[in-house]
Amino acid sequence: MSEPGKKTVNWEKYTALSSMLVAVCALVISIWQSYSIQQHNKLSLRPYLEAHSNLDEDGSWDLYIHNQGMGPAQVIAVHFEVDGKPYPNREEFLLALGELPECYARGNIDRFYKVGDRQMAFRAQKESCFKTEPELLMMFSRVHIVLEYQSLYGESYRLVIGGQQYAG
Repeated sequence: MSEPGKKTVNWEKYTALSSMLVAVCALVISIWQSYSIQQHNKLSLRPYLEAHSNLDEDGSWDLYIHNQGMGPAQVIAVHFEVDGKPYPNREEFLLALGELPECYARGNIDRFYKVGDRQMAFRAQKESCFKTEPELLMMFSRVHIVLEYQSLYGESYRLVIGGQQYAG
C-alpha cells in the first residue's frame, strides 16, 4: 500500500526497458562481431599471384605464375600487349614479338590457383628460342601480360608481367 501523496515506482516497467536495452546492445555487438569476422576472413584468404622467371646458363628460360597468398585465386581474364598494342591470344602475342608460338611450351594461366599452386606460363623448348639475359630483359620490357583475378569473396586484383620494370 502506498501512502497518500507518495509516488510509487513501477519497477516492472524499468526492468522491461533495461532488458530491452541489453537485448539491443547484444544484437548490435553480434552484428559488429559478424562483420569483423567476415573482414578478417577476407584478409586471411587473400590470394597473391606472382610471376617468376628463370634463365639458365644455356639460354633456356621459363615463366611461372605462383599463388603466394593464403587463399585461392580465380583468373577471370588475361590480356596480352606488345609495345602498347593489345593482342587477343597467346599466338598473336608471340608473333607480334617476333617469336614462333611452336618454340614455347605453355601452361594454362587462365585458371583457378589453389594456395601454393604454380603454373608454367611460357617455357622455351627449342634452342632456337633460347635467349641471353639482355635479350630476355628486352623482350619483357616490350610486353605486358595482365592477369585479372578474384578472391573467394569476389575482390578483384591484377598481376602485371613485363613493362618498364625490366627496362635497363
